[in-house]
Amino acid sequence: MTVSARLPSAVNATDAHPLLDELQRALAATSAPDVLPAAGLREARRAAAQARELGRDDDEALAESWACTHLSRMGRLAEVLEQAAPVVVRLPPALHERRRELLRHITLAASELGRFDLALDAAQELMGMAQSSGRPDDALAASFLLAACLERMGDSWQALRLLADAVAAYGVDRPSYPLLVATNAVCAICLGLAHRLRDTGDDTERTALLAQGCREGERALSLLHQVRGDTYDAAVPGNLGEVLLLQGHLAQAKPLLDHALGVARSRGLQAHQWRVGTSLADWHLAEGDAAAARMRALELIDQMGPEGPQQTVIRAHDSAYRSCRALDLLDEALHHLEQAERLERKRSTGQLRSQSQVFVTRSEADRAHADAARQRQRAAEFAAAAERDSLTGLGNRRHLERRCAELLAPAVGDAPPLVLAVLDIDHFKQVNDRYGHLMGDQVLVQVAHLLRENTRGSDVLARYGGEEFVIVLPGMTLAGAAEVCERLRERVHGFGWPLQMALSVSIGLAAAPPHDLTALLGAADRALYSAKSGGRNRIVAL
Repeated sequence: MTVSARLPSAVNATDAHPLLDELQRALAATSAPDVLPAAGLREARRAAAQARELGRDDDEALAESWACTHLSRMGRLAEVLEQAAPVVVRLPPALHERRRELLRHITLAASELGRFDLALDAAQELMGMAQSSGRPDDALAASFLLAACLERMGDSWQALRLLADAVAAYGVDRPSYPLLVATNAVCAICLGLAHRLRDTGDDTERTALLAQGCREGERALSLLHQVRGDTYDAAVPGNLGEVLLLQGHLAQAKPLLDHALGVARSRGLQAHQWRVGTSLADWHLAEGDAAAARMRALELIDQMGPEGPQQTVIRAHDSAYRSCRALDLLDEALHHLEQAERLERKRSTGQLRSQSQVFVTRSEADRAHADAARQRQRAAEFAAAAERDSLTGLGNRRHLERRCAELLAPAVGDAPPLVLAVLDIDHFKQVNDRYGHLMGDQVLVQVAHLLRENTRGSDVLARYGGEEFVIVLPGMTLAGAAEVCERLRERVHGFGWPLQMALSVSIGLAAAPPHDLTALLGAADRALYSAKSGGRNRIVAL
């Protein structure tokens, strides 16, 4: 997501502080799609410092979230966990996509480092966000992250089933970034299981897994030509090349692995460089060049050190062990075998401990999921109640502010049109004075009902206070909104009100831009004032 065109606490021309222009440039630089991770990290930290100096909390949180993105791309996973947790709670509601991305980095980093409590918490929150949004893309992305947790916890078969089912439910006919991520993940999980089944005698299952991994890898590679891949420009050919290598197709594997390594190097994707490097060590060994395989494996072990990605370090030691054994360097081979087994035991112990602490048993896991679903439902009900006007059932100011933050936040470039209308019941005080407040409440409820009847389900309706209502009409021009409001005005005026009351409404309209709720409300209020000054029972559009 590129955020330079719209910032949460927007930089504008009326701000006088000289650091504001620098802050805007730094945020644009760190969020640029082609920025290298190291450069992006520097710009993110510079932007965070400037925002802190200016007291712009939203911009500071935004900059720090981008710092976590670049740390993740550089493979500095421990730093991601250290910095992301406090940032994710500070991001404003308008930046929900940034929050989603930050939770994704937390899930993946925590899974890789064995912090499955953090990983599952973040994945579950993403599942809840996906349920709330109702978008298939969000549901598939959340399923991928939950599958990543399960795979790193040692439940790879469950992860594969979960993700394969999610892809089948999503469908493969519509190219999208979440589909690219998910199909690549299926390929990667199949690879992990194939490595686990090596030399176990389960050759039939291993062959089937590699065939499945190859199908999904080829699908992911095809998707790369249709959607922007970012880090997956390296991950997808790297995984497919590794599958082909394990299938024995060395000539087909090498160009893919070389391409993946080149992309990872050019973009500063350190973790991907290490992962592809282990595959190339295995490729040299399969070609019969054990010396080249040993050299590459030793370089990788030295580069990664003790804090490298656990699974990649294990694979590098395994490559070094098999290379040294082929070269008859038995003492060195034994050393690498012991290192690989020690790390594997550490990983397995962590997986078992996490399963006992987090899941315990499958039945308890099912109960936990059911409890979580009920809790999310209750939380959603409480949240919905907190955004509803108790008398009319329409949204209240909180609901209006949240929905407008969602509708106005992505408004950049060729943004879809949007109109905001403020409706006021004419002479409503006389209704209360003449007929009593109970009748006044009934009038408000009926006006709310007429609003619902004469607007779309996608429109935002809110009682803004007293006898004043707000209607937000996304995707509609000012002329179209004026027609809707004119029909609404006629419906109110022609309604059969009790006690022969003659009621009418005045309506003021304002169209975006500006893509700012306060500015739109102000413009619509001025239009409403003009409507009332002009005799009421009319609409005025600005």
